[in-house]
Amino acid sequence: MMWMVGGALVLLIARFLWMGYFHRVNAMSRQAELMNWVKIGRMSNPDGGQDILLARNERGTRIDWRTGEVWLINPKVADPFEDYLAVERWLTLSELSAEKAAYGAKPAEEIAAAPEAVSEPEPVPDPMPAFQQKVDGCLARADGGQELLDTKQAFEAGSEAYLDASTDLSRAAIESGLSPMMVATFHISAFAALSDAAGADRLDRAAASLRAAAKQIRAGGE
Repeated sequence: MMWMVGGALVLLIARFLWMGYFHRVNAMSRQAELMNWVKIGRMSNPDGGQDILLARNERGTRIDWRTGEVWLINPKVADPFEDYLAVERWLTLSELSAEKAAYGAKPAEEIAAAPEAVSEPEPVPDPMPAFQQKVDGCLARADGGQELLDTKQAFEAGSEAYLDASTDLSRAAIESGLSPMMVATFHISAFAALSDAAGADRLDRAAASLRAAAKQIRAGGE
């Protein structure tokens, strides 16, 4: 007899736990809470019992205390929803439709005048490094090429004035569409003019020769 009483108690406890946690109404309440719906009270159901009222911003919903169905009451929808996932889908589609309708109602002139998204321009690569490499390649292929290339690189490393003049010469050539071979020729001409100069004068004279060549290129392009 006692085991029958114990079994009945177990069943009652199990039913209480199911009603308290697994019942659909409570499941809908937990789902709503995860989606930031807040309980604001209860209201009487025409068939008896108290439905749960929840709100989020200006939206309002009601959970039927018997079936666990979700009713959207602000805005009011005639049919119930299976759960809050269905409510969220309906609200999202409704908002998208409203935005589309509002956009379609704008005058054509206003739509045409709406600013378009401006994409960021692609960064333009600096042509100078590649051009200078081609100049060095032209020097290396000339007669006495390795010596000419070593001289140019030594002058650029040892004299800021020569490096600036060499860079400006290449820039003038790029602007005017001049070939790297012509720039290499100007370097060779600058080296050839150093036979009667020595020390720092050699670098100054070579730099002056390159600056004169850059000036000549720009003058010819005008």
